[in-house]
Amino acid sequence: MSTVNKGLADRIIAGEFAEDSPRKIVKYTNAWGGESYGVVFEGERLDNYAASNYVIEPSIYWEAPHG
Repeated sequence: MSTVNKGLADRIIAGEFAEDSPRKIVKYTNAWGGESYGVVFEGERLDNYAASNYVIEPSIYWEAPHG
């Protein structure tokens, strides 16, 4: 689980870090009102970045194809 900025999230989506096996990126507002992107990697719980006091209005920004 890792929080990144939009630029790095878009590089992950483009396949630049495929060897790290990213499974999902969640876009959310952080506790300080900023925009954040949480990356969930293979082997981690897919429900990481569920709504909380620190993860506000989470939405799926990208999800790896199944298969």
